[in-house]
Amino acid sequence: MPNYIWEVNMLLALVIAATVLKKKVGDRPNRERKVNERDTAWENVQENQMWRLQRYRKSDRARILNAQNIQMAWGTWSAMEDKFFRLSSGQFFRAGDVIGIDRGLYRHFGVYVGDGKVIHYAADDGDFGRNPSVRETTIKDFSKNIDDIFVLHFPGEGRAPEKIRKKMSRHYKTEKRGLCDFLFREKYELFSAEETVKRAYQRLGECAYNLTRNNCEHFALWCKTGVSASRQVDRFVSELVGI
Repeated sequence: MPNYIWEVNMLLALVIAATVLKKKVGDRPNRERKVNERDTAWENVQENQMWRLQRYRKSDRARILNAQNIQMAWGTWSAMEDKFFRLSSGQFFRAGDVIGIDRGLYRHFGVYVGDGKVIHYAADDGDFGRNPSVRETTIKDFSKNIDDIFVLHFPGEGRAPEKIRKKMSRHYKTEKRGLCDFLFREKYELFSAEETVKRAYQRLGECAYNLTRNNCEHFALWCKTGVSASRQVDRFVSELVGI
């Protein structure tokens, strides 16, 4: 193959990658505001007494309004559809969910198994420390009284999971696709809620924690998808090598 053809192909690949990486996904930071009911760019998809789900006609965006037409959340269509049904049901967390909490420098993950319980990797004195193992704790102990817990939403078709948050705020960071989501995206199989919980209990008591190869995120994603991966580790490595 002539060198110029190879160079053109590489350039096209980089352009595609850059386009994908710029895309902001999941639950976006929201500024509460009253919307114009006559705006025809948005169409009603679902509604009830409390919430209304609208989809933007020209893109993959959606938003959730309350009964007073105040925009309470917005983001990608798939994530907003999931969030709408969770808000409408009055039960945001469901058994079999992969949930997480932002700790600042890192994110801690676990599997919600119902009745206010979470199975996750933890130590005697916190997320890290002495005797790390897979444990069952209360969601309060898991979150350490931080109420901004997120759920990983899995769009399917091999697409990387996206965050949806119970707390509606404009202060959390915008989630973007990482380079690893583009280059190392794996086809995953979503296990049912019952099977996800069963897989989590099967590893209860495991003491094989490893920060880069078997951390809390590896564990939680494996329970849900069968793929043992840590996107935050991958992204950290990418930043180190300057990708």
